[in-house]
Amino acid sequence: MKIKRVSLIAAAAVLALGMSACGGGTSSGTSAPNKTIANVVPGALGDQSFFDSAQSGIKALESSGYKTTTLQADTNNLAQWKANLDSVSTGQWGLVVIGSSVAVDPLTTEARKFPNQHYIFYDGEVNAPNVASITYKQNEGAYLAGVLAALATSDKTDFPLSSGSKTIGLVGAMDIPVIEDFVVGFKAGANAVDPSVKVLTSFVGSWTDSAKAYDQAKGMYGQNADVVYNVASGAGVGVLQAAKDANKYAIGVDSNQNALQPGHVLASVLKQVGQSIEQAAQANEKGTLAFGKTTEFGLANDGVGLTFDNNGKIVPDSVIAKIDDYKQQVVSGKIQVPTALG
Repeated sequence: MKIKRVSLIAAAAVLALGMSACGGGTSSGTSAPNKTIANVVPGALGDQSFFDSAQSGIKALESSGYKTTTLQADTNNLAQWKANLDSVSTGQWGLVVIGSSVAVDPLTTEARKFPNQHYIFYDGEVNAPNVASITYKQNEGAYLAGVLAALATSDKTDFPLSSGSKTIGLVGAMDIPVIEDFVVGFKAGANAVDPSVKVLTSFVGSWTDSAKAYDQAKGMYGQNADVVYNVASGAGVGVLQAAKDANKYAIGVDSNQNALQPGHVLASVLKQVGQSIEQAAQANEKGTLAFGKTTEFGLANDGVGLTFDNNGKIVPDSVIAKIDDYKQQVVSGKIQVPTALG
């Protein structure tokens, strides 16, 4: 697989070639084979979280015979993201993938500019006839994290690093609706176990500032939090490091982060971004991918979930069984998890 960081100059050169081949930037062809896919990252890989999860789907597709490419960029460089989208939207790729709320505006513009190019947009919605959008019920995954955190802070026997303070925390990347959706789900899960559990929250203001995330988590542990939930993407490795340094617990996000700080990460809330991209590409092969519409992934179709793999079984089976009971109540509709997304 070819993974590259494309500069504005390089992207412009590629775009010029594509326009020459296709006869214009706004009339991309549809001759690209179904089994070709380009992943445009509005940032860089290596976050051990959200974008790496998406890339896992690209890798899986490559293993199944797809031709793939991945274009990375500087985290806050909107012009570079748009240039990268331009460079792969001229008909040479059957599908172009991009995601996260920060990419809504760039893709909205590009989808209009290249109406014949097919796009998969993950973790948000873009209203365009050539875009298949994918969203996730992160509030449901966060609900299970809240249940786990509340159980851990209340049980010093099964969780020996817990003080029994009934205090937990959440460190989010940005104060935006999708992160708030994690917050409301997390609080609801904790309150379902014990309404007296105190939930501390803070926002880093960045997707990548791990030092600030570390400081915020450290402050929560200093306020007697027994568990802090990382919802800070690449910055969140700082939360996990703070858990180790405070000799407390953390919960990971998006990818399986349980092995990053052994003995301190209780579980990780998976947002199956890679799996959802893989499924969408396979549906496109069959001609069943719903462009112009949104597909939602939650607990019921395993689009989100809580994994205890590789954590050294620091969460007892009896506690996992309790959490699974809450999960089944959500899946059945008996429990309605609140959302910040309306």
